[in-house]
Amino acid sequence: MSKTTKKFIESHWLTFALKGAISIVAGLCLMFAPTGDNSISLLTQIAGWTMFGLAFIEVANVIYRQSRSHNWGFPLVLGIIELSIAIALLWTFNPGMPTEDLIWVRIILLAGYVLFASVVTILMGFMSFSNMTDRFMWIVNGMLGAIVSFVMFGGTELGQGAHIQLFGTYLMINGITDLFFGIHSKDEILAAKAARKAARKAKK
Repeated sequence: MSKTTKKFIESHWLTFALKGAISIVAGLCLMFAPTGDNSISLLTQIAGWTMFGLAFIEVANVIYRQSRSHNWGFPLVLGIIELSIAIALLWTFNPGMPTEDLIWVRIILLAGYVLFASVVTILMGFMSFSNMTDRFMWIVNGMLGAIVSFVMFGGTELGQGAHIQLFGTYLMINGITDLFFGIHSKDEILAAKAARKAARKAKK
């Protein structure tokens, strides 16, 4: 395990595990909930609170990384983006305005977020991991997310509910990857600690 990868894993494994769990639950809700006109507002609220939760975790991660003198620039940027989208989804809704007047703006925001996060995921897969399993998992995750974002941008005929379900599909894919990565990374850390402990005992 390279030093860069080791530092990344040590500062992120819990972040990924928590974000993965939240994304899976939210993804299930968005994928399988009713998508009628009366449900769009509720689904938008679920997506917004999910983004708010993901942003909160990133901010906590920033505080942790800063205290450990790690590079915290990227988590801060991602947290700001997620928080901005959460605010747009949750607090720009005017009860007196038809939902469809704003829903497409919100869908474009979600599609843009999915595309941005997917591109970053692909780049991180290529640049940050010496473990081929982790690298493959991240790259495939990013590619699937990019496909979802392209469908969201181009599939205007699918309807608003279908777009929300597509975002839920992305959350599910990304959540499974994040949760698996977080658990796998923690196992790697424990194995590395056990190896170091065994090596110290052997020297004695």
